[in-house]
Amino acid sequence: MANPTTPPDGSPVYLSGPMFSAADLWQQAAIAAAVEGDGYETYLPQRDGIEVGNVMAMVNSVNDPAVAGLMQFVREIVFSMDVYQLLSRCQSVVFNMDGRVPDDGSVVEAAAAFASGRPIVIWKTTPITMLGGTDNPMVSGLAMNWQTVNELAALPAAIAAAVAATSTAGGDAFTPAPHVQAVIDLGEQVWNAMPAIRAGVATNDPQKLVEAGEALQTALEPYLAKAFPSAPQRT
Repeated sequence: MANPTTPPDGSPVYLSGPMFSAADLWQQAAIAAAVEGDGYETYLPQRDGIEVGNVMAMVNSVNDPAVAGLMQFVREIVFSMDVYQLLSRCQSVVFNMDGRVPDDGSVVEAAAAFASGRPIVIWKTTPITMLGGTDNPMVSGLAMNWQTVNELAALPAAIAAAVAATSTAGGDAFTPAPHVQAVIDLGEQVWNAMPAIRAGVATNDPQKLVEAGEALQTALEPYLAKAFPSAPQRT
């Protein structure tokens, strides 16, 4: 096991996967435990990010037309923080593609990570999505070895192998396009504000959450304007 004070190369690991059903949440938590047990730092969206469904439901419960624009703001900060984690903070990805079909958001996340040169490990325990005995090549190709992992204990070694293969391949460091960098910059600001966001959600008071969201929106407006200059009105 790696020394917990010196996480292995590839840390933090972005754990991409569905987080809607009880089974989704359990499996993602199990993947996190297996990876963290070998010393890796991880980013688990259901634990470390914004539970968008819960937040939007709370915001929507406030019967005030003035908060309608806040829904767009929530969508923007969720997207931007994921982009920041995938393209800046996290250094590798475990893509959970179990289920009847791969989670659409997770496919986008894995594709973005692939384009940035991040090593990717695909987790899959079911044959349901196979076509002629194999998966869609546009998904399978995201992992350099075209293989999947189906045992939790095998994940740390698979991450290490993917990191080593990416390093051996070499190449120039990923440089985001200006509009992508603007989204990354916004996402970093959202990540820094996560303690306050979590505190607002923890109150379980929709009105307080709306007030905190409006204050955060005002504080982030310069970053929002650069990241999403053509977005729908937020107010």
